[in-house]
Amino acid sequence: MNAKHEDEMIIRNATVVNADGEREADVWIRNGKIEAVGRGLTRPAAREVDARGKHLFPGFVDLHAHLRTPGREDEEDFASGSRAAAKGGFTTLFCMPNTEPAIDLEGIAWWVREEGRRVGLVDIYPVGSITRERKGKILTEFCALRHAGCRTLSDDGDSLADSLLMRRAFEYAKLADVLLVSHCEDAQLSQGNSMRESRISSRYGISAVPDIAESIIAARDIALAQYTGGRLHLAHVSSAKTVTLLRQARAAGVRVTAETCPHYLVFTVEDVEKSGFDSHYKVNPPLGTADDRAALRAALRDGILDCVATDHAPHSRIEKELPFEDAPFGINGLETAFSALYTHLVLTGACTLPQIIRSLSFAPAAVAGFTDRGAIAPGYTADLVLADLSRCWTVTEEEWCSKSVNTPFLSRKLSGVIECTWYRGRITYQEQRSG
Repeated sequence: MNAKHEDEMIIRNATVVNADGEREADVWIRNGKIEAVGRGLTRPAAREVDARGKHLFPGFVDLHAHLRTPGREDEEDFASGSRAAAKGGFTTLFCMPNTEPAIDLEGIAWWVREEGRRVGLVDIYPVGSITRERKGKILTEFCALRHAGCRTLSDDGDSLADSLLMRRAFEYAKLADVLLVSHCEDAQLSQGNSMRESRISSRYGISAVPDIAESIIAARDIALAQYTGGRLHLAHVSSAKTVTLLRQARAAGVRVTAETCPHYLVFTVEDVEKSGFDSHYKVNPPLGTADDRAALRAALRDGILDCVATDHAPHSRIEKELPFEDAPFGINGLETAFSALYTHLVLTGACTLPQIIRSLSFAPAAVAGFTDRGAIAPGYTADLVLADLSRCWTVTEEEWCSKSVNTPFLSRKLSGVIECTWYRGRITYQEQRSG
C-alpha cells in the first residue's frame, strides 16, 4: 500500500482516548506532528476528517513481534508484516532476533532498520541478541547494537541459562543504555513440551510444562536486576506465580517491567481441550489456567503488567497442520490484538478502554524510552488509530494481510473495527468498505 501524505489536517469530533482517560476533541496535525488537541480548532488550510462517533487512539507500540526476516520470508517479510501491523493499528514494531541469521551484529541490525524504513508503513526497530547466534555462550557487542538502533536486547525463544553471563549482561546493558528482555523458561523443566501442566494434560497423558518453568527464571532475573541495578523487561508473562513475583519486585523498587499477550488474557488451557487440540492454540509459554488469566487481567488493571505485546509469530500452513505436539509454537497476532482485547476485556468489564490503550500505546512507548509517541498530545508524533467501536468484524483469510493465518480467531466475530491508521501523519491503512 502506498502511504498517503497529509501535510495538515484536523480530525474533528473524535473521542480521544489516552492512558489517563477519554474526552471529545479535535486533533490538529501538521507535518507529521500533533499541533493541538481541543474543541473548536480552526485551521482554514487543513483538510478535515469527521470522526464523530469514532474513537481515536495513539498508535500502538508492539515490543515483541516476529517478522521472520531474514531467513523465513516465506512466513513473513517486512512488507507483509508492516501491512498486518498497520491494519491492526500498530505504528511501531520491535522485531525479535530469532531469525536466520540472528540479529547479533551491528550490520544486520542496520539492515533491519533500513529495510523497515524502505517499506515505510510502520517504524521497525531490531531487537538485538544478548549472545552471539543466541547460543547463550558469548555476549554480543551491546554498544554497537545500540548504535544500530537496538533499544532492547533478547535471546527470545531461548532463556539465558548461565546466571553469571546474565549478570554480566545486566552490567554491560547499563553501559550501553539498552533494556534486557528476558524469555523466562527453564528448559530443563519445560523440555519443549506442548501445553501447561494441568488436569487436562494429565487426563490426556500429554507431557506438559509446569508454571514454575517460567517463574523460576523470572525470579532469578529479577534478583539479578536488583543486585546489579539493571533494567529488566519480562516477555510474554503467562502465570499467576510470575505476577506475584512482579508485585513483590515493584514494591521493592526493582527496575522491572513486563508484558503479557492477548492470547493469555483471552484463552486458557481449557480452550486447547475444547478446540480438539488445535495447534493454533499452541504457544510458548503455554496457555495457563483460568486462575492465571484472572491474575494477568488484575495485574493489567493495576499496571503491574505494563504492556500487551502480540508475540506475533507467523508460521506456514503446513507446519501448523501437524499434530498438536509436533506443530511449532506461535500465534499470528498483529491484526486481531486490539479487537480481541476490546471484545474480551473491555466489553466484559475486565478492563477499561483507557487501561487497554495504556498497555498498547503509552506504556510500551515508555518502556522503550520514547518521549514522542504513545499519547495524543501536542508535540507528539502523529501516530494515530481511528476505530468504530459500535461495529463488529469476522476474521477471514480473504481479508488477512499477514502471509500466515495461524490464528485461533479465524472465523470468530470480534467487536471494534479499526478504520484508519496514520503513521507520522500519513495514512498507512484505510478500511475498504463495499458499497
